[in-house]
Amino acid sequence: MRVHFRAQYLTSAVGQMRREDFNATLLVHAVKGKTINPRQYTTVRISGKPVIITDANKDRAMDWFGEWAAPLVKAQGWGPKILVPIPNRIAVQGAATVPRTALIAHAVRRAVGPAAVVADILRWRRLLPKSTDSTSRRPEVLLPDLVLTGKMPPGVVVLIDDVFTSGGHAIASAWRLADLNRFPKCAISCGRTLHEQLDDPFDVAEEDLVVPSRP
Repeated sequence: MRVHFRAQYLTSAVGQMRREDFNATLLVHAVKGKTINPRQYTTVRISGKPVIITDANKDRAMDWFGEWAAPLVKAQGWGPKILVPIPNRIAVQGAATVPRTALIAHAVRRAVGPAAVVADILRWRRLLPKSTDSTSRRPEVLLPDLVLTGKMPPGVVVLIDDVFTSGGHAIASAWRLADLNRFPKCAISCGRTLHEQLDDPFDVAEEDLVVPSRP
């Protein structure tokens, strides 16, 4: 499964931090809905123009991410595109709050247009602990707590996430969607957790995520 990324996400400082490193990380923070320090801001290029993102306008970052992601979604073959948000850890079955990743998926849908729909059908059985180690991100550990809450319309399936680290959540989501005999064509994430400084943190290489056989 091909995975596309908007920017590098540094969860801790790496080497000599540059302005572009802060810009990329703060963009991901904005898309995730995290509070941005009033003394901080990030500048990113949206449709070829520089845009300043602050805490006051951080929710618009989802729309700007949607503009970037829309061409990738449209390139996934013919027919409707079904955007499936990977649930964040607090997206528990029965909770009234709309998950942030679902809001991100709707922003992508608005940018794509009528050819895309959001299928927000994945939830956790319980509130998951924070992912603090590789064990908590293993797909075979995540899968038993991941449930389907609705039906999938016909079309090409695209997973949407805010941050991609090890791929465990994407693999678990692909396994669970297999219960509906569906498989994601690709995944699109705003941030890619990489702890090695890139020349351009806004030019993160695509990756092929191997989805192993389901246990």
